[in-house]
Amino acid sequence: MKRLNDLYEQITPETSPEELAQKIISTETKPVLKKRHSKAMTAILAATVSVSVLTVSVGAANNWDYAGIFQSIFGEKSENITENIVPEATVSEDTIDTMNFELMAAAADKHSVLAIIDIYPENGYELLEEVNGYNELKPFKELYFDINAESIIGSGVGVTPLEISNEKLRLGIRMTTNAVITDEKITVGVIQMDKDEESDRYLLDMNKEYCWSAEFTANYSGEEIHYPKTAELVGIDPEGNTVYSTLKSVEVTPISAYLEIDGFDTFWGREEPYAVLENGEKVRITSTTSITDMESFTYEPDSKPGSTFFALGFAEPVNPDEVCTLFVGGQTVEIK
Repeated sequence: MKRLNDLYEQITPETSPEELAQKIISTETKPVLKKRHSKAMTAILAATVSVSVLTVSVGAANNWDYAGIFQSIFGEKSENITENIVPEATVSEDTIDTMNFELMAAAADKHSVLAIIDIYPENGYELLEEVNGYNELKPFKELYFDINAESIIGSGVGVTPLEISNEKLRLGIRMTTNAVITDEKITVGVIQMDKDEESDRYLLDMNKEYCWSAEFTANYSGEEIHYPKTAELVGIDPEGNTVYSTLKSVEVTPISAYLEIDGFDTFWGREEPYAVLENGEKVRITSTTSITDMESFTYEPDSKPGSTFFALGFAEPVNPDEVCTLFVGGQTVEIK
C-alpha cells in the first residue's frame, strides 16, 4: 500500500497572476470514477491504440521546435532544460470533436515528465464559461488528464494553466513517479467526461470512446546530481501529530529535486516552498509529491514505514549544480 499526495499549482504563466485570478474562480471539481481499472489510463489508451494508431505527428504545428516553446515560456532559463527535451511525439488517439489538442513540447528526467499542451475550441465549443460573474475553464471540469509511463501503474499528475483566452488554452501537465523512467514510452492522455445531471458532477468512464492521446519516448541526457545526506527532520502533520524522519539523500535535475526519506513525509508547513541558487536567486517550487512505502509499517510505538519519496517541481528550469538550499514545509534542507 502506498500513500500519494500531489499538489501542482503553477509553472510560470504567460498570463499574469492578476489576470488568472479574474478568469478562474474555481477549478477544483474532481471527477467521480464510474469504473475502476487496474492500470487506469494506461489500459484504456493501450486499448484504443490497438484499434487505430494515427500517423499524424504532434509537432507539425511548431516544426518540432520544442526548445522554442520552452523558450517562450521560460525565457533564457530554458537553456537549462535543453538536454531534457524529448524527441518528437505521435498522436495515437483523437476522437474528441469539441476540442483540438496539440502536444507542443515535452521534457523529462528520471522521475518526472513535463508536457505542454494547447487546446483549441471546435464546433462551437467555448473554453471559458461565465458562472456567477466569473469565467471558469470548461475543460478543467470536463476533461480528465493523465500521463503514464509504459511500466508505471501509479503516479502523481498535476495540471496548471499557462495561457488563457477564448481562442486557446495552454496547459502544463506534470507527472511524477518514484520509479525510473529512462527510455520509457510515455503516454499523455485526455478523456472527455460525461455530466451527471442528477448530481451536477462529471463522471469518469475509463471505457469512454472520446479520448485524445500522444506518445513519445523519455530519451534525455540532462544532468542529475546525487547528494548523500543525513539529517533528522521533525514535522507536524494535519492532525497535529509530531512526525519524525531521516533524510537519506537528495537528487537535483533541471526539472525537480528528489528527496529520499527514512520514515514519514514531514513537509507539512504551509509556507510557499522555494529553492535557493548559489547567486542568492530564489526559484519557486510549484509542485510537491510524496509517495510513502507502507509495506514495512507496523503499529508498534515509534514504528516507521520503509521510506518516503518526496519530489519538488521547479517553477522554471535550473542548473542542478547551482541549487544549494531547499525551503519546504517548514524544513530547511542544505544541499551543499
